[in-house]
Amino acid sequence: MINRVMIAAAVAAAFSAPAFAGLNLGGSAEMNFVYDKGQTEYGDDSWRSSLDRGIVINIDGDTKLDTLGKLNFRVSQKVAEGNKTPSVGSREAWVGLSGDWGTFRGGRQFLNSYLTLDWPYGQGGFWELAERDLGNWGGGGKVTAPIYVSQSLNYLSPNFGGFSYGVQYAWAEKGESAKLSDGATTDLSVNYAAGNLGLNAGFLTAKGVSNFDGDTDNDPKTPALPADNGDKDKQFYLGATYNVGGGLNVRGLYTGYEHKSTAGVKAKGSDLLAALTYGWDKSYVKLGLLHRNDKASALTGQKDFNLVKAEYGYSLASNVVWYGRVSQKKWGKDSVGDGESYTQFLTGVWAGF
Repeated sequence: MINRVMIAAAVAAAFSAPAFAGLNLGGSAEMNFVYDKGQTEYGDDSWRSSLDRGIVINIDGDTKLDTLGKLNFRVSQKVAEGNKTPSVGSREAWVGLSGDWGTFRGGRQFLNSYLTLDWPYGQGGFWELAERDLGNWGGGGKVTAPIYVSQSLNYLSPNFGGFSYGVQYAWAEKGESAKLSDGATTDLSVNYAAGNLGLNAGFLTAKGVSNFDGDTDNDPKTPALPADNGDKDKQFYLGATYNVGGGLNVRGLYTGYEHKSTAGVKAKGSDLLAALTYGWDKSYVKLGLLHRNDKASALTGQKDFNLVKAEYGYSLASNVVWYGRVSQKKWGKDSVGDGESYTQFLTGVWAGF
């Protein structure tokens, strides 16, 4: 009886307490049908078909403080991804402060530069800009490839006449004995926007966090070796977008990256993107060309490739888009792909809520 009374009192207190101000539920849902053929991360060269899905749920909240501005938080969960169901807490979970002085966050977060490379530059399906390509052996040294950092401190500045910047530092989770220098990742980013022009730049370094194993057999199925604390990666990028007018937007980006390990494995590469988006009424077209120059001392030759993607989309509602995309990738004759190609047809729908 006493336990029942205590539970009832606790429930009543919870519902009578003031609600956390500015609590919002949002997210997105995406479903794609994929039909592709050619060299893949599993070495399969036959036509394949699959369903690729992604469902994201975001819980955001903020409340005004007596000083310092607002306390805010985000809990974000991707409940479906491809053919997998990610574990709880695998996306974002951070608490922060925001005010006229900027925003400060601590917790599991996206890398700031990953978000920039993903959008606006990666739109139209160019995920290769921010991530590695074809398993763990392509794009070694790309610091943005892990996408998230589980323990990070992040400062985002306010806008100063079009300029803004971000300073993010992360370290590895190694129990209570973890040091700030263990698995250190630093992300410095600068942004500028004025009228129709947008500029973005960044420099990233990482120590002991790379999953590039440099397998000489080039088999992406082989698990990546644990990174040594002496392994080092660095990456930089420069990008620009320009709204020409009449529905036309053009963008270009260059990113370079390098990996060095204590075992003597070295890799370096660069990505160059030229792309455009043209929109009219409820429709849009996105076209882009990406050239990768990828070299690694532990691998045979170069893995240069050219990647072309074309996408058409149609707005079914203010927050719902249907799209179709064609991708064609061609490796150089001196590459691991030995002149092979990869073709993908994709159609799907995205909805935000």
